[in-house]
Amino acid sequence: MDEPLATKEEEGLAPALNVSGSALTGILWPTMYRCPHCRHVYKLVFGPGDVFLGEGKRNCSMCHKAFRDRSKEWVEIRSLDRFFFVFPGFVCAWILMGTIACILLAWLGWSLGTTTMLIPVAIAFAAPLIAWLIFRNAQIVRSLHRSSLRGRTKPA
Repeated sequence: MDEPLATKEEEGLAPALNVSGSALTGILWPTMYRCPHCRHVYKLVFGPGDVFLGEGKRNCSMCHKAFRDRSKEWVEIRSLDRFFFVFPGFVCAWILMGTIACILLAWLGWSLGTTTMLIPVAIAFAAPLIAWLIFRNAQIVRSLHRSSLRGRTKPA
């Protein structure tokens, strides 16, 4: 018998403020994923991201029953979802903030000087982004490895 699918619920912490397309939607209305057997929350997501890498099966930590957890392997995910998996909203915002800062500094004709200020500022913007990309790359490589072991191919 096939395992039941996990329950996805969008909880509204402030339903009176609910505005479609609001930037605060992910924070004020987190998405909870629950075990279909005992309703235990196994994942809480603060944002629109709905793509998770994994085998697609999970055992609940409370009732220890198996269920499908809505995760997919990298080869099964659509191209647009792949992009948003690697570059979710907060990463795009970080890149945009760095780009705007560079444009403003160039427009104002202000220079940070030689290496005394330039290197710390570059590290402050680049280090979190590089760490994030390394983290996501490791997840993708593990997913590709699992897929190759199972012989999965991209669905038609």
